[in-house]
Amino acid sequence: MSETFTQGYNNKADCNKADCIENAEQHGMDGEEQEEDPPKVKDTEVVDDPEEVDGPEENSTPPNRYNVSSYGWDSDVEGLVKRLDREDICLPKFQRGFVWDRADQSRFIESLILGLPVPNVFLAQDSKSNKLNIVDGQQRLKSLQAYLNGEFYLSGKYVQEELKGRYFSRDVARAKSSKVLEDRDARALSDAVLHAIVIKPDPVHDDPARGHEYNQAIIQIFQRLNTSGTPLKAQEIRASIFYGSFYDLLVELNKDDAWRELFGSSHSHSRLKDVELILRFIALREKSHSYRPPMPKFLDDFMEEHRNIDSGKAARIEANFKSIVDKVRSTIGKEGLRKGNLLSVLRFDAVMAGFDAYLQTHPEPSAQELEERLKMLEDDPDYKSSAEQWVNEAGRFRKRLERAREIFGAA
Repeated sequence: MSETFTQGYNNKADCNKADCIENAEQHGMDGEEQEEDPPKVKDTEVVDDPEEVDGPEENSTPPNRYNVSSYGWDSDVEGLVKRLDREDICLPKFQRGFVWDRADQSRFIESLILGLPVPNVFLAQDSKSNKLNIVDGQQRLKSLQAYLNGEFYLSGKYVQEELKGRYFSRDVARAKSSKVLEDRDARALSDAVLHAIVIKPDPVHDDPARGHEYNQAIIQIFQRLNTSGTPLKAQEIRASIFYGSFYDLLVELNKDDAWRELFGSSHSHSRLKDVELILRFIALREKSHSYRPPMPKFLDDFMEEHRNIDSGKAARIEANFKSIVDKVRSTIGKEGLRKGNLLSVLRFDAVMAGFDAYLQTHPEPSAQELEERLKMLEDDPDYKSSAEQWVNEAGRFRKRLERAREIFGAA
């Protein structure tokens, strides 16, 4: 809720709806409760994380030098937003978590109106489509696009009073009574220039097995140019590089109600751990026989191979995944995937593989029988030894899945 809107109302109960709307309209805010962003949702904690277990990939050390062709490109804000709307400049499909709230976005917009310099953005030219993919600057570019398209008005503790509550223009304002920028401020924002560095990666740095979309120079830029200072996680990089129909499928499966309940949150994980677990299940179901560590590379390779999956195979994967998670939810529930209160990746692997095997021979699952088989698995010496250390070593990994399938799938 905006500061002006709430001034004098320490309790929402003190302000009836009519008074609130009248007070908001006087300040040009159309009764919108915008400035108070939704509370930050704590991510579900995941243990036995494959990246942490594997450690850094030995063969992923980059070369000491890169041949990167790049050029500077200046564009005004209005032109950038038009290109974003046409998708000539493409936003990565992953959501690292859009970490800027309305106050952060407003502060950035205000800087441009005031004529202050802002950081460069980095774009990479796609060699096939010639479109520009955002490497660094997603927060800034998305903020500009959202503001010029009327998705929010300026707000925040540190924004100048004369700018607060103002939409970009009358064309995009929510109501006739909404306040909009003065003409001089709207022109200043539209004409403000952002400097972009456009990268044309050298094919010599393409990954030998995975091609130009996994250019090592671009990967290094993804990892290093993070304005928050926190390196991208493996699944965030995969989502950026291997976007396509398979990633679209992962995103849709991540919205499944049964899966959200099992994962333990109605909100997507800010670092895509939920999407990575879905990828992990599908990859292991399809290709566990050819698994070789490290796990991150195994998942990279699978996602690249299935990047443009055909609709028929996608439909089969979707049906299988939804069937399994629905049965897990209705029998052993989300506790079956956990060690205490933490979601366990090793347990997830075993339960999902075991249920998959069980449902092939037991169309009507018994919750009691499934709980008994899960207990049998946890007590199985072979399973226990394979889950104690070096858990992603190929032999131990395949042994774990093998025992889960044998114990759950027994007639």
